[in-house]
Amino acid sequence: MDTKWTQEQREAIFTKNCNLLVAAGAGAGKTAVLVERIIQKITDNEDDVDVDKLLVVTFTNAAASEMRERIGDAISKKLEVMPESKNLQKQLMLLNKSNIMTIHSFCLQVIKNNFHIIDLDPNFRVCDETESILLKQETIDEVFEDKYEQSDEGFIQLVKCYGGKNDFKVENMILDLYEFAKSNPWPEKWISTMVERFNVEEDFNFEKSPWFPVILDYMIVELQGCKSKMEKAIEIVENAQGINYYLEPMKKDLQNINNIMQCISLEELKYQFDNLQFEKLPVKRNKDADKEAKEKSKKIRDDVKKKITEISEDIFLKMSSMGKDLKEMYPKMKSLGKIVMEFNERYGAKKRERGLVDFNDIEHFCLNILIDTKENGDITPSKIALEYRQKFEEILIDEYQDSNEVQEVIMNAISKKNDIPNTFMVGDVKQSIYRFRQAKPELFLDKYNRYSDNRVGNERKIKLFKNFRSRPEIIFAVNYVFNQIMSVNIGELEYDEGEMLKSGADFPELGENVMDAESKIELHLLDKKDNEVCEDNSQNPEGAEAENINEETPDNIQIEARLVGKRIIDLINNEKFKVYDKDEKKYRNVTYKDIVILLRTTSNWAPTFVEELKSFGIPVFADTNTGYFDNIEIRTIISLLQIIDNPIQDIPLLSILRSPIEGFSSEEIIDIRMVDRNINFFSALKIIIESDDADERIKHVSKELKDKVSNFLNKLKKWRKKSLYMPIDEFIWYIYTDTGYYGFVGAMPGGKQRQANLRILFQRAKQYESTSYKGLFNFINFINKLRNSSGDMGSAKILGENEDVVRIMSVHKSKGLEFPVVILSGTGKNFNLMDMNRSVLFHSELGLGPEYVNIDRRISYPTIAKQVLKKKIKVETLSEEMRILYVALTRAKEKLIITGTAKDLEKTSEKWCEAIKYEEGKIPEYVVINAKNYLDWIVPAVAKHLSGKVIRDIGGVYDFEPLVDDKSKWCVKLWRKENFKNDLRDENEKEDIIKIVKDESLNGGNSIYYEEVNRRLNWQYKYKESCNIPSKFSVSEIKRRFDFLSADEGSSFLVDSSKLNKPVFLQKTTKLSASEKGTLLHTVMQHVDLKKVSNYEEISNQVNDLVNREFITREEANSIDANKILKFFNSSLGKRMIKSKKVLREVPFIVSLDSTELYKDLPRDVYGEEKVLLQGIIDCYFEEDDELVLLDYKTDYVDDLDKIKERYSVQIKCYKNALERLTGKI
Repeated sequence: MDTKWTQEQREAIFTKNCNLLVAAGAGAGKTAVLVERIIQKITDNEDDVDVDKLLVVTFTNAAASEMRERIGDAISKKLEVMPESKNLQKQLMLLNKSNIMTIHSFCLQVIKNNFHIIDLDPNFRVCDETESILLKQETIDEVFEDKYEQSDEGFIQLVKCYGGKNDFKVENMILDLYEFAKSNPWPEKWISTMVERFNVEEDFNFEKSPWFPVILDYMIVELQGCKSKMEKAIEIVENAQGINYYLEPMKKDLQNINNIMQCISLEELKYQFDNLQFEKLPVKRNKDADKEAKEKSKKIRDDVKKKITEISEDIFLKMSSMGKDLKEMYPKMKSLGKIVMEFNERYGAKKRERGLVDFNDIEHFCLNILIDTKENGDITPSKIALEYRQKFEEILIDEYQDSNEVQEVIMNAISKKNDIPNTFMVGDVKQSIYRFRQAKPELFLDKYNRYSDNRVGNERKIKLFKNFRSRPEIIFAVNYVFNQIMSVNIGELEYDEGEMLKSGADFPELGENVMDAESKIELHLLDKKDNEVCEDNSQNPEGAEAENINEETPDNIQIEARLVGKRIIDLINNEKFKVYDKDEKKYRNVTYKDIVILLRTTSNWAPTFVEELKSFGIPVFADTNTGYFDNIEIRTIISLLQIIDNPIQDIPLLSILRSPIEGFSSEEIIDIRMVDRNINFFSALKIIIESDDADERIKHVSKELKDKVSNFLNKLKKWRKKSLYMPIDEFIWYIYTDTGYYGFVGAMPGGKQRQANLRILFQRAKQYESTSYKGLFNFINFINKLRNSSGDMGSAKILGENEDVVRIMSVHKSKGLEFPVVILSGTGKNFNLMDMNRSVLFHSELGLGPEYVNIDRRISYPTIAKQVLKKKIKVETLSEEMRILYVALTRAKEKLIITGTAKDLEKTSEKWCEAIKYEEGKIPEYVVINAKNYLDWIVPAVAKHLSGKVIRDIGGVYDFEPLVDDKSKWCVKLWRKENFKNDLRDENEKEDIIKIVKDESLNGGNSIYYEEVNRRLNWQYKYKESCNIPSKFSVSEIKRRFDFLSADEGSSFLVDSSKLNKPVFLQKTTKLSASEKGTLLHTVMQHVDLKKVSNYEEISNQVNDLVNREFITREEANSIDANKILKFFNSSLGKRMIKSKKVLREVPFIVSLDSTELYKDLPRDVYGEEKVLLQGIIDCYFEEDDELVLLDYKTDYVDDLDKIKERYSVQIKCYKNALERLTGKI
């Protein structure tokens, strides 16, 4: 049946004689359109073109193969109708030599045909990525070594400024800049130009620099947010009672913000910021005042003040030294650029010596062949490029949004310009997700904005936004979310009516048995806060025990995986949920293979999801690029290769001895170690076989162990000898068979997968043999580099396309695919903005952004260039993340489920709902730009929707008028962490077994074995309590354990478990806790000079002295009340302490106690010899009349003195007993 093309598709297929840009949205059938255009070109009776006269550039080799196959099928079908057609027969024959290929394949073709022009060895080989990494490391090591020998001053300064404990940081900086520069058509020129930007004049004008417009745009977005917030604060004040005195200062604040936003020059901005003042809000005590509105408006104003202060500091704090800072960084940046260029030359020379070409070379060599550069710097197509222009009737570029600058110049060189334009480009800028590979969506956007929608002209564009993949409900949801969040500033495109997807998929009408609720887009929000955890007892500065939790709290990935697992089970078991099968042309029940789980990143997440889903009995497969080297079979073989190369490595040697290959027991390993503890393990093995029986060191070694060691060393010697002359791939296979390990892992659980993993290692060895590196040592180094630099390889793929399993994959891998059910998980994971923390940032237009470093003054801070690049890179990264989200949501055909976690759902929802309070229409750009994760975009949009009431309710928004006219349908569900703590697997079978055992009661005594069974089952270990008694106690712990212990409880508390509290350094509070204040007081009392405590000034001076000596910080000193210390020393006890001739403070002790002294209920005849250690620190004691006075400082607030004495009686008694033992005094 002929395809029914839409009007826009027909135009894309048949439009001729112009450069044509086809903007094809997700599911718009762009590949089908591209194939049909080629078919029409080569079968046009009036103006037919041979298929080898077309250049079709695809993004991947798989896409090129698929396209060639599709074209072949289409020609074959036409031949069935017209078997006599000579033209069709000719095209089918030419298809094998057609130019349907990736850009790299085309560049290689150009290089191979014109190698003589660039003086390249015709026998060149494209090097493996890992071989390239090894060669780069070798080169950078040589460059650094030479620079150190030459004492290159610029290099030394660079290392001092940006190096750490070693040179790795600077090495990586140079390699990163090299890779980044290679994405530019002329890298050397780009580096030189960007370095010279730091060679500024004394009268440097920031306003005329390329950095100023960027920071101005960013600032306006943030100021717009401040303006909206102040308008909201004013609205709150106007509608509240009794706080109208806030109105005047807030209106002045709003006017000041408006004045700043109207500035167009740096001078105006500086004037406005310099004169900007936030008046102090009037303080009035008004009983009728609306306190809630008062606090809310004041908080909004404080947030605005903070943000404007940040903006001001970013630009103007270092403005006076801006030019000086850049000039000071010029030598360092020049040195950096020089080293990168030197590295490029040396690396290029090494590649030529070996006849190698890497992936960067492929594009740049092709560019050198196709471009001529004149003496004045003008760029013109070469003679070769002009020949290609004549050869190709049309150039068709697929996935054009992912092109980079080098590829753009290459395509421009071979495309027709003055004649009839002949470039066809198809793609979707909203699906450009490869910026990390230096893709430039700006190339697509430039043409998209310039090209005409009209049907005339040499530069035209056609929009294909009719989606033939997804149900309307999914289309409506995608349109709604991205209409709310995507803009020119964040997303690089305004997602308006013209950009929205149109529903075009043909799904038969749903039957009555299908649940309508399943058509809604599901948003599952999971609260990470653990509501079962008790807060610390504020009256106990030393901390309180949290309640016992039966199950270890699962981490956030686990609980989200459990939520997903539960939802998958529900879908599979739901008879009313159907998916449409295009092959069967009917609705059917959903199966596991219909479901995909998409993750932004699979590392760390995918293994946890796999484990949790398997616990539900869900068949699952994770398509990841990690985990290969963590497999036990690979780790074992790598360890074996390591000791064959160098046996003096204890860890890999022990791994092999304990592995199934050798099978040494733990006891045998101990016997080997006992030969000599001070030598390596291999030497100990040699001593065992080389020493005679009289040697004292091996007397404990049995004959069986000696024979075992001898057998192993003989095999190792044989393997080492063979490794010297056998190719690595052959040697590895020999190891597999000689050890029998390949067959062994095949018999293990998952044996098929394990053997496939071993074959992958064999294949990698085969690839290694084709590199310029040889030998086992280099192969091990090769594998280590592969592991560390190439992100692992992922386990071998043994899964067929039709396997009924749930698939887990990254969003990037899902691009171009479609699935009936898509579950997008991990949307609460924060965006990765770590690249912005590098010492030197890079940007193709803005150049270099270094950290200012002054070694002599030992200071560093971001230069204005780095400040600007951070903001630009952040916006570009967020735009990329937004496009990744678009790709994820548009993979779904029939069902879309989104899951994510939030730290505190109630507080986070308040933040999400803030976005819908301030402005109508789209989510404000300042909210979008400050998002931390996908939920920060999705949830505010849903909160504005009619279906978002549940979010608005917990976010405290009750009077919002939602967008009632939107067609999307959402189902929002909130979950608590405790919902998924317990094991969610079905335990019915386990419970049935327990029931059967209980029913078989032995109480009747009918069985002849009754007495014996009863004796065995009820036997108890005599010293059972000893297992629970700690070997050491602290005094504080004894106080906590025994403080409120009743006589009835006895020692039963020993089985209780404790819960670890959150580390202090992770708690984002600046207020000192009671415990911290108590510790501070102890520190002061320990170091205070007792001769200088007679007045407030003396004590304050001593506290300041402790700050100067760095015993405490200034913030801690401010929290110390010197008056309280003075009151203590003026008390009778304090005066006695000062008067004493012997005062000891902070005295540590450890004493031994009988366990029965602590546990009174333990029988002395059984536990009398059981000892425990008591450890503690006595705050202070002093001698008085040949007696001891014991002091223990407490900072508790006391209402009842007798109660506090009782509370600490156990602790004081322990100190008393310890002192008596230490001093012999009472």
